[in-house]
Amino acid sequence: MNEPMAKTVTFGEGKTYTLDEYGFLDPPDQWDEDFADGMASLQGIYDGLTKEHWNFISYIREKFLTEETLPLLVVACADNHMRLDKLKSLFPTGYFRGACRIAGLGYKFLCDVNIWHTYETAPRLKPEYSINPQGFLDDFDQWNERFASVVSDEWKLPEGLTPKHWDVIRFLRNYYQVTNNIPTVHEVCDAHNLELDEFRKLFPGGYRRGACRIAGLPFFA
Repeated sequence: MNEPMAKTVTFGEGKTYTLDEYGFLDPPDQWDEDFADGMASLQGIYDGLTKEHWNFISYIREKFLTEETLPLLVVACADNHMRLDKLKSLFPTGYFRGACRIAGLGYKFLCDVNIWHTYETAPRLKPEYSINPQGFLDDFDQWNERFASVVSDEWKLPEGLTPKHWDVIRFLRNYYQVTNNIPTVHEVCDAHNLELDEFRKLFPGGYRRGACRIAGLPFFA
């Protein structure tokens, strides 16, 4: 089977940028403001990038360039004093595939950057469960409460998994089982009357690599 081919886009004054097969800038050092403006339009931001957009993009790029990391969604929103619904209105295609793509981050970087979340638990899980390199279950039906407990150990929760945790975990599992989709963190918070800071305290590992992983939902890059 042939590997997917990279592609190009042209923005600004006719400058061409190379993208990987997933549509992310590759290599990332091609990034400039013309790329951000052009990619924003492709991502459904038709009226141009506002100061709010640029503040968030600059935050992402600073983390990427100076710390070689990317905060989890809930952390990024908290750092910028931004509610999840505001982020969604600014970046219609989301945090990773919207804001991070516009900011010029690479697909591989996004997949690799938060692998430390699974570092401690992956060795303990592998003998008993089939998991991928990111620590997610390969089989949704293989999940059990022990899996959730082992994953939660890395967060060192003072009271362990509480009824609030289990309510969210079961909601995620039921939602995926019925729809074959993963809800947004905004939908989960609304369903459980949780503010972002409350959710962050419940799941220090974040939404996708924390709550979704502990609930046995699959990893979708």
